[in-house]
Amino acid sequence: MRKYGLTILIVFLLFFGWYFFVKNHDYRITFKTAQAPGIVYSNIVGWNNWEPNTNKTVTTVSKTPFSKISQELTVSDSIIEIDWKFKRINDSTTKVFAYLKDKDHSFYQKLKAPFVKTDFVLRSLKTVKRIKKGLEIFQETYKVSKIEKSVIPEKHCAYVTVESKLHEKANKMIQYNAFVMDYITKNELQLTGKPFLEVLNWNVENDMIIFNFCFPISKKDSYSNSEDIKIKTTDQKEALKVTFNGNYRISDKAWFTIMDYAERNNIEIDLLPIEFYFNNPHHGGSWLKWKADVYMPIKK
Repeated sequence: MRKYGLTILIVFLLFFGWYFFVKNHDYRITFKTAQAPGIVYSNIVGWNNWEPNTNKTVTTVSKTPFSKISQELTVSDSIIEIDWKFKRINDSTTKVFAYLKDKDHSFYQKLKAPFVKTDFVLRSLKTVKRIKKGLEIFQETYKVSKIEKSVIPEKHCAYVTVESKLHEKANKMIQYNAFVMDYITKNELQLTGKPFLEVLNWNVENDMIIFNFCFPISKKDSYSNSEDIKIKTTDQKEALKVTFNGNYRISDKAWFTIMDYAERNNIEIDLLPIEFYFNNPHHGGSWLKWKADVYMPIKK
């Protein structure tokens, strides 16, 4: 009996030590979504952008692109640490894990959590529920078609090279649209298609991209020199393709959809998306009627 009691005591002490001193969170919440892990990741990284609130601030402490984010949520004088993890559990479902910790009163929360719902627990539930609802509302603002194998068409074009944050690419295109069109008009060049974006570099760690904003034109023997606007013919490439409907500001959601599909189907791709636009944002209209064909090149 003594040996049995000693074993129980050791197990209890081990559990006590793990629960209070090793376990790195005070409360865990999970939910499921149909959106790809990369989409969930990008939305939570940009939490402050789509849910501004003067009573709170969200600081991203660290991140592993498309799978993990560590954040601090400051509300009044309280700081909640949140570790997010995203896991694709089947072809249509992503599971989101939120590990929450009261930064200044963790021991107290661990002591209370099994027995009562403290203000910390209630605030944690409310916060994660709000994020889940935000993701559901956001999902209704765009559509992405089924993915297919296709070919990126060859295009002869005038273009300008731009660097920006990922979420600012649409603003940059609006900014440079008149600049490139002025060159085309002054030099009496003929447009042969809709504008497109060609990503040259994507730094997923800091969400920076370098891209060419291109306008297809007919070929000529020579062109007027310009310090910023260049002329070239793009290459035809095999690629994965989707049709995106929604505001072009968030067309990167198509990128994450293709990336997720490629990973699940063991297809190697270059993270250098190309987007062909069919609508002029200046004409307005329902975002869900805006259309873009989005490609991600397949590695040879």
